Amino acid sequence: MELRIKVGSSNKNTAIEKKKNVVWETFRLDEYKQMFHQLVEGGYVLNQYEDVHWKVPDQVLDYPIILTFDVEIHFKLNTAPKAYIILRLISGRSPLTVYNELAILKKIIIETDGFENSRAFEAILEIQTNRYSHRGYRTATAVSSFLSFYKIENYEEIINICHKIPSYKSTSRELPVFEDIMIFDDIVNNYFRKYPSDDTIKFLPIMLWWLLTNILPMRPSEFLLLKNDCLKFTDSQLSPYKISVPRIKNKANSPGFVVHYDLIEIDKHTYNFLYESIKKIELLGINGPFLFSSELLTMFNKNKAKKKNKRMNRRDFDYLKKKFYEEVVENIYGQYNIERIRSGDTRHFAIINMCLQGFNMLSIARMAGQEDLKSQYSYFSHAEHFAQSYVYRLAQKKVENKIRNNLGDGIIGWRRYIYDRGKAKTHHNIEDLVGRVQYGDCTEQKDVFPDTCIEHCKFCPNYRFNPSVNENQEAIEWLADSSEILEAKIKESIELMKGLSSTIADFLRNTTNDSLKSTSRNLLSYMDMKATIDAQLMEVNFFGRKHDE
Repeated sequence: MELRIKVGSSNKNTAIEKKKNVVWETFRLDEYKQMFHQLVEGGYVLNQYEDVHWKVPDQVLDYPIILTFDVEIHFKLNTAPKAYIILRLISGRSPLTVYNELAILKKIIIETDGFENSRAFEAILEIQTNRYSHRGYRTATAVSSFLSFYKIENYEEIINICHKIPSYKSTSRELPVFEDIMIFDDIVNNYFRKYPSDDTIKFLPIMLWWLLTNILPMRPSEFLLLKNDCLKFTDSQLSPYKISVPRIKNKANSPGFVVHYDLIEIDKHTYNFLYESIKKIELLGINGPFLFSSELLTMFNKNKAKKKNKRMNRRDFDYLKKKFYEEVVENIYGQYNIERIRSGDTRHFAIINMCLQGFNMLSIARMAGQEDLKSQYSYFSHAEHFAQSYVYRLAQKKVENKIRNNLGDGIIGWRRYIYDRGKAKTHHNIEDLVGRVQYGDCTEQKDVFPDTCIEHCKFCPNYRFNPSVNENQEAIEWLADSSEILEAKIKESIELMKGLSSTIADFLRNTTNDSLKSTSRNLLSYMDMKATIDAQLMEVNFFGRKHDE
């Protein structure tokens, strides 16, 4: 087992010295105990070495992880995992990671009679790999790592079995169906706008999560670490409105993690909405260092028992989101069959959104708190489907006379709650309208015509597709051709942006950024035009005639 470790007398952190191949015999038992005491002194473990249960605080989850060493029938295989877990914690593995590794080891130790039954082990891996390839690979990895540390008599045979398991390469994260994302978006925006704040206040963290993490790529744990004083008003005339966003970083090869804060620019509307939300929480009598105190959850629960954690943790937030789906999405809006969005999905939506708005990879990586630029390119695999789904949804809404939106603020309508600008126009006096144009009517007011005109009438939101009987088929083909051309332009724009995003050399960066922004503007325009065209096509009935509304 290879570690970068220096075993010293440090109270809190184990300093990194050099790579060292560590096996069970490397240190005496009292030295492992000394390492354990260093973890205790640093606050990373809260028990005695001899205890069966070790309580390991997890600051990210905001509740302790319990590690249990209870394989008593194999005494040595109960003692060696303690030393192994100590080394894993010292080398920087998270409490949840070592919990999962220990669970795997205990299961295998019991079911293989202390690794002696290699056939039973091989059968376990085969079953796991056939059902879920990642599960077999994780078991093989955990066992192989442990046995490279604790070398039992047949360890080479067991490790050879592990090496037969194919590597599992994680693919792009599977995101929910985009149509379901947009339905949820509509519900969130409608619910918090339509219903009184006394009814919606208990779900305020859901609204803030949806608003903020779809704009700023934040992990759920980072979102829940937002401070009560996260908003910053600066003296800058260009961008005075900022928010202090926590970023979690694991300490390199040492236990625990560090949180640093990035000051990120936001627009005035978002700033004001967040400010008002913070004041609403304060009016409830909830005060504390964190924006989302656990009191905000218990205040509206039937069970009023005080929680041990001071702020909402990931488990609390997932519970609140589950209640929102049940009480609002299903019971109020009747959407029982849509795919539920996971708390971490919005971070991916935000990155896709930034990709399609023309941010370069370096900016996105910096905003997302990522170090590997390659991970950004996978998001373009979602981009085309994302754009197509949004166009379809937008076209549907245009048909339903719900919005007239020119896509000025992003791909998904995260900000519609703030701007609230999606109202259909109504005209009462037809004599004030412009009148007949190619294959339809212009519904613009005569007193502003032609100042509001665009180049092609068919892309205008004021255009009504209304061909005469003798030109009906020709007009439908005219629209359909335009839709296909725009779809091709959307694909071309996304491919171009993907290519431009890979150009990150300093001497090309300014030119690349300008090209990205320009291509993004074209993309958003194509999407809006295609939605307008597709909305017209949707209104054509089976007989090739538009319903006259």
